[in-house]
Amino acid sequence: MAIGLLLCETMSGTLTFTDATPQPFAFSLRAFTTRIFSLTVPRPFRGQLRLGDLHLACHGELTIRLTGPHYRVAFEHPELGPLEAIGHKTYGRGGLIRSLITCPLTIYRQGQAIGQAEVAYREPILLFLFRSLRLVREERAYHDAEALR
Repeated sequence: MAIGLLLCETMSGTLTFTDATPQPFAFSLRAFTTRIFSLTVPRPFRGQLRLGDLHLACHGELTIRLTGPHYRVAFEHPELGPLEAIGHKTYGRGGLIRSLITCPLTIYRQGQAIGQAEVAYREPILLFLFRSLRLVREERAYHDAEALR
């Protein structure tokens, strides 16, 4: 099997459905690619998501762009059905440090916006390269659950 780059990241904040109160929202992802030097290639990921008291599996794509990473997080809500949280960080907007760690998201159900979320990377930003990125064999990319923080 091939060796690739594994990115492990946890983002947390709040999600507000239209006409509802904000609730805690977080997701942890493991995105893997064997195309290490192709930055703009979408990286599929698997992970875990927390919405209030719910703990759900999630999956999607993380795409690194020069302006900031783009996230598409899909999950199955027990009452609302399939949902997607889509958004991106925009480097430089709202201050450099804030733009590096904060990501606004729109929540969609069947293509219709039904809420907003804002999440942030809460670990020390200077440790990101050491804690979040690692080279692994492809067969181990989604195997070790301890990287899902």
